[in-house]
Amino acid sequence: MRRYGDLVALDRVDFTVRRGEIFAYLGPNGAGKTTTINILAGLLHRDAGQVSVCGFDIDREGVAVKQRIGVVPEESNLYPELTCRRNLEYLGQLYGLGRSERRRRVDELLETFDLTEKASVRFRALSRGMKRRLTVAASLVHSPEVVFFDEPTSGLDVPSARTLRELIRTINRHGTTVFLTTHNLAEAEDLSDQVLILIKGKVVTEGATDEIGRQAAGAEILSVVFSANVPVDTLLAACPAVMSANITDEKWRFEVADVHQTTMQIVAWAEKSGLKILKISTETPSLEEAFMAILEKNSAGSEVRR
Repeated sequence: MRRYGDLVALDRVDFTVRRGEIFAYLGPNGAGKTTTINILAGLLHRDAGQVSVCGFDIDREGVAVKQRIGVVPEESNLYPELTCRRNLEYLGQLYGLGRSERRRRVDELLETFDLTEKASVRFRALSRGMKRRLTVAASLVHSPEVVFFDEPTSGLDVPSARTLRELIRTINRHGTTVFLTTHNLAEAEDLSDQVLILIKGKVVTEGATDEIGRQAAGAEILSVVFSANVPVDTLLAACPAVMSANITDEKWRFEVADVHQTTMQIVAWAEKSGLKILKISTETPSLEEAFMAILEKNSAGSEVRR
């Protein structure tokens, strides 16, 4: 728990991140995402509860935690007057890397992040995308077990954002656990193994992306394309398993309680009506659709819980 005066910024937030996964920690502005990262990184004290990172208690073993984590803040915050190489070398010194190990690690990171040709350029002279890349590289100097990313692609153009997302995947493939906050829900859906949604300091749902979609929808979605126009009233009368229906660009989306039963009813009705089914498939709401549905439910006073 964390309070700011009378405001409860985090209220009984409880979650576990598995080693080696990409964990997306999502929520609207003011939900408590950055506060959580600051607590996990040992930069902010909580008012109650227990926090363990990499198996170490954040209070009693804070130094051990900081030795094992990296943080990429929303704004790139390296030393503007130092070159790319010197920024990385300086951080390596702070983490206690020896001279030869430091040189090897800096060369490796500059190459990995395609910054070797910019090694002698001052940080202030880099483009926004290159600043983000160097900031990520800086978080990895000491080979951390966990890296916290706070809005990593915010403000980047499309090519730079795509490059950074691929770097996050590369980091994760090499065994680093990634804790990600982002307002880009398509990005979270693309990258993450697990998703948690936080609203007004409370966890409202957690799980894999497709699980979140199913929870938010409360029903299965059956997508169907017919060979001709469909008399919807007749279809709904013949298919009682369909809960609701809408059409976009000739594709029908049926909200159903039982996919098998509905499919049998629709197929039987189409054959009887002389219609062909050109395409039929199940759909899971996107993470963005699920997020908006969850946000709407909570705004209306209805809460989704794990």
